[in-house]
Amino acid sequence: MALDINEPEFDVIFVGSGIAAALAAHRLAEARYRVLILEAGGVVPDSLNRLALVRNYIASPGKTADSPYCGDELDPEIQPDQVTGKQPDQVTGKPYYQYPVGNKHDFKSFYEKLVGGSTWHWQGIWLRMIPKDFEMKRSYGIGADWPRGCRYSDLEPWYSDAEYEVGVAGNDQQAETYFKPEFGAYRSRPYPMPELTPSYMDAHIAAAVQGKIFQDKKILVTNVAHAINSQQYDGRPACDGRTSCVPLCASKARYDAVNHIKKALAAGAELRANCSVTRVNLDAANHKRVTGVDYVEKIGTQMEKYTVTGHVVVVAANGIETPRLLLASNVANSSKLVGCYLMDHPIKQSFALATKPLFPYRGPQTTSDIEAFRDGPFRRTYAAYKTSIKNDGWSTVGAILAPRGIAIDNPNVKNREDKHTADSMGTLLNFVGAQGLFGAKLRDKVVDHLTRQIVLNSAAEQLPIRENRILLSPKEKDKFGIPKPEIHYALDNDNGYLQRCFTKIIKFHQFVFDQMGIPLKDQYLQDDDFKTYGGSGHIMGTTVMGDDPKTSVVDPHCKAHDVDNLFILGSSVFPTSSTANPTSTIAALSLRAAKTIERQLKGQP
Repeated sequence: MALDINEPEFDVIFVGSGIAAALAAHRLAEARYRVLILEAGGVVPDSLNRLALVRNYIASPGKTADSPYCGDELDPEIQPDQVTGKQPDQVTGKPYYQYPVGNKHDFKSFYEKLVGGSTWHWQGIWLRMIPKDFEMKRSYGIGADWPRGCRYSDLEPWYSDAEYEVGVAGNDQQAETYFKPEFGAYRSRPYPMPELTPSYMDAHIAAAVQGKIFQDKKILVTNVAHAINSQQYDGRPACDGRTSCVPLCASKARYDAVNHIKKALAAGAELRANCSVTRVNLDAANHKRVTGVDYVEKIGTQMEKYTVTGHVVVVAANGIETPRLLLASNVANSSKLVGCYLMDHPIKQSFALATKPLFPYRGPQTTSDIEAFRDGPFRRTYAAYKTSIKNDGWSTVGAILAPRGIAIDNPNVKNREDKHTADSMGTLLNFVGAQGLFGAKLRDKVVDHLTRQIVLNSAAEQLPIRENRILLSPKEKDKFGIPKPEIHYALDNDNGYLQRCFTKIIKFHQFVFDQMGIPLKDQYLQDDDFKTYGGSGHIMGTTVMGDDPKTSVVDPHCKAHDVDNLFILGSSVFPTSSTANPTSTIAALSLRAAKTIERQLKGQP
């Protein structure tokens, strides 16, 4: 039977099921619209208090962020390698990310194809962008400005709305006495819950650096707001401090998008998992409208093709899959900017061994941070950054993964023999192989070492660079016949904006360790170059927002300039990266866009 595009099957079709789609789909389903959610991945088993997922993680040799989520619910083409973290195509043995010849740097962030998206393994950190983040060009002559109607004052009510939807724990006093006067980040409503308790380690680091001056900035250790319950909220328990938010909250205290997917389904929405959208379809008679999408459903080993129609299509995949789909569909790209301005928050981290036990591995993975360098006149010459105090010891530091990993050299120890025998190696291979420990001596050494591990993790803003982009691979296709994403990526352009920031970060890490009285031989400071860096999992840019259809892909309400009934949600619409974890801004924009979509469906301006 032919499809009637004048009477589509759904009012709104969502492509993706992460937090952006989940929040907007719930709002529209509550308003009694016919909502369909299409998700390429499967549904994670969530029975028995997630014990099956915990067992998966325990049995995993690599302990990567996707380790708990193995089996039929995963798309095997995009899962990271258990050892290297690179993304192999487990069917062909070829990587999912493609890079052109001469590409400068690897893009280190990845994602999950699952119902709920990457909120399954996020830390739950909930930071708003600050006012200057929306006006970088105007304030500092660098980067870009967000469009009129989408600045901090415009989004502030939606930030608050999102915080009560999700459930955020934060410190109201610090918000009023520090973030408001320092950054202009005022709040119209208090946090829904009081802050999560700072860790024992946080208190000791604060005692060493609080009020000290570093590069003309007063250092304050402040509480980190989280989408993690500090008390029972929305049917979920309070956090019991397992320090395992990445890769899994075992208790459901941390918010994940499945919460609002379930609410959307209860309100009448429909979810189709294991359904990969392959094309967004334009109206043949009116290229200013889309009619729906094509998708392939995986049923066992079989693939079935379908077409579904809707009044509005919302692409809410992520900063890689969204432009990939739009490029494959030849939709919304009159500006030729779909895929451009790919950004992340590149990470530099350093680690050390304290002179006394500070007892990490308690609480969420970050309960306090240092945000003094999120803004200032220095942003004219080098990138802003924020520094997290990590509670998960050395377990996620590069290739060490202490105490399980490999020994590495400490550049601060000059004697070659000492480099291989120093306690600061922190690995069982070193304790057993190099130091010959076993039995009670090995146990005591591990306990002593684990209780003194410190990590400082600094995430830097990255400028929007047009040449950093997603294209369709000219050679490699996925199992559905869609070209894989080809990533063109460099950490910096020729102005050295990020390079100078990395240098400042490493000096700041040493400053903190020095203030704590940690000997240099027990400090592991990363080099300040681009040889070693991490990704934050914050995939931004690629369908940027703006007023002008010639220089942007979507308008301030996330509607595509080229297509009247196509919306794009997620951090792909961000014109700049800021230093804030993007989820709070994604949520605010999504709730606002849901209201815009509802008005459009009603025929209102």
